[in-house]
Parts: sequence; structure tokens; C-alpha cells
Amino acid sequence: MNNIEPPRIEASSELTGKIRDFWSRRVNAERVFGKTVSRHGRGEDAYFRDLETQRYRSHRHLKPWIERMQSGRSVLEIGCGVGLDTYTMARQGLNVTAADLTHVGVATAQARFRREGLPGVFLVGDACGLPLAAESFDYIYSFGVLHHAADTSRSIDEVFRLLKPGGIALIMLYHRRSLNEWVHRLLGVPFEEKDELCPVVRRYTMAEAKVLFARFRSVEIKPDFLFGEGYGVLFRLIPLPIYRWLSRRIGWHLMIAAVK
Repeated sequence: MNNIEPPRIEASSELTGKIRDFWSRRVNAERVFGKTVSRHGRGEDAYFRDLETQRYRSHRHLKPWIERMQSGRSVLEIGCGVGLDTYTMARQGLNVTAADLTHVGVATAQARFRREGLPGVFLVGDACGLPLAAESFDYIYSFGVLHHAADTSRSIDEVFRLLKPGGIALIMLYHRRSLNEWVHRLLGVPFEEKDELCPVVRRYTMAEAKVLFARFRSVEIKPDFLFGEGYGVLFRLIPLPIYRWLSRRIGWHLMIAAVK
């Protein structure tokens, strides 16, 4: 049995390549805890339908989070993957720019936008240093990405640099004091793939997350997402009010809204 990833790992010059290789092989959202989400070819319409259905069914809190952003404003998504949330934001009327560390993610997302005639700017880049002008965006959105970066603290500094004054960062980081953390530690099961350690999976307490965002004018942090479909029948049967009550206390996701 593999050991789970440690909550802390030091950044090194070799990390970024390892992270890119892992997420190029294990394209995010295509698998849920070892199970393939869609049997359709990557980039097909049915492929996107399958992935989006699973993503928003399992992550009940995600669409309301995206809907906080006002149409007509500019948003940068850091770690767009194959562009599921990017697409949702574009359809919502946001002016989207999306970056990912992997070529496969950017190519897949960009091809869909071109096919459907949706405007959007895509680039391959590292969250720790993107080739974009300072103070360019009304929003920066990153869901479950920056805790996988080679240097999470530096990536949040980059978020601060790229936001306009008064702009809002909507960021999700993993919560160390959560049910999911405890279950994985008890069972010794890796977080992202049950048969392979992800190079970096940092987790934070709420107090630690506040320190990361100390430069921002105001910060709101709320736990959410007790667990998802990887928990099988338990996810389907738990009463929604109980699920939401527990999510607000020991949820796996720290939902962070930070104003510059």
C-alpha cells in the first residue's frame, strides 16, 4: 500500500516537471478515484457532457461559487485543465483567460471554444509565474490547483500581482482538518489517484490559509464538500441537510474569497 502524500513538501527545481508529467498522464476530471468518467474520446461533445455532469453533481457547491462572478468582467482561471469551469464561466458572460501547466489541458479546452465560437484566451504556464501583466483581472479563479503547485505561497503572490485593486480571488485549497484527510490517513490511500502518489498535495488548516492570504484586504474562508462520489453509496444516501452541516465543519475544501 502506498503512503499518502505528506501535508508539506519543499519546492525544488525538479518539482514543476514532475507535476506537469503527472497531470499530463492523469488528466484532471477524467477519472474519479480510479474510475473512468467518460468512455468517449477526449474532446468530443459527449466527453464534455459526461465530465461536467459528474463534476457538478459531485461538487454541489461549485456552480454557486462560479455564479458569484459578474458577467462582463475579466477572469483568469489558473489550472483550467480541460476547461470545464472555464466553459461555464464563458457561458455566464465572463471574459475568460485560462492557464494550465499541461499542453493537453490547454489544447483540449481551446479546441472546444474554437469549435463553439466562444471567445477565450488560453496559455500554457506555471501558476508560480505567468506571462501576464500585473493588475489585469477583476477575478482570479483556481479550484483545487494551487495546493499542487511547486510553491503554493509563491502562486498566491502571483494571484495578488495579477488582480486589479479591489479584485476578488476565488480559490479552493484542501483542508487538513477534514473528514477526507482523516479517512485517507487511516487507510493510507493517496489523495488524487489510489494507485499513484501525486507529486504535491498540500493541505492547510484555516489559520494557515489565512496566513497565505495575509496581503489581501479581506479574506473569507469557509469549509465545504464533506466528500464526493468516490465515497460511493454513502454519498448518495446521506441526507443533504446533514451533508451540508458536516461540510461546513469538516469539509475537504477550503473555499477562499480574498479581496485585494
